[in-house]
Amino acid sequence: MPLTLHDIKPIGLCVTTEELFDTKRFIHNYCDGLILRGKDLQLCNDLTMLKRQLNAFNTQRKFFDGYKVIITSNIDKIIGLVSSRYSYEPEDVEKIRMNAKDMIKKVIKAESFEEILGLENEFKTKVTLPTYELFIRDLKRLKEKII
Repeated sequence: MPLTLHDIKPIGLCVTTEELFDTKRFIHNYCDGLILRGKDLQLCNDLTMLKRQLNAFNTQRKFFDGYKVIITSNIDKIIGLVSSRYSYEPEDVEKIRMNAKDMIKKVIKAESFEEILGLENEFKTKVTLPTYELFIRDLKRLKEKII
C-alpha cells in the first residue's frame, strides 16, 4: 500500500512544528545553507541583513511574535487533522486536542525564544508521539481492510 502526502500530513506537520521549537538552532543557523552556498549575491546580502536583525536585541521581538504565530497556526492545523483523520479513536484524539491546546496557551504566553525552546520535549511527548501512534494504527487498520 503506497503512502501519499495526504496520508503523512498530520505526522509531517508535527515533525515540522517540533523543529520550530528548537529556537536556538533556528536563530543561530537561519538560512545558513543559502547564505554560505549562495551564488545570488543580492539574496545573500538580504538574508544576512535579516539574520543580523533576528539576532539583534532591538529587532528580535518582531521575529519572535511572528514565530509564535506560526507555531500556534501549525498546532491548530494538527488539531484539525488529527480530529478529522482519526475520529474513530475519540479518547486518543481528545487527549491530543487538549494537550495541543495547552501547548498553544504556553506558546502564546512565552516571552522569549528560550521559553519556546523549553517546550520542545513537551510538544514531542504530548502531541507528536501520540499523533504518530495514531498514524501507525491507521496504517495497520487500512492494511487489514485491503487484505
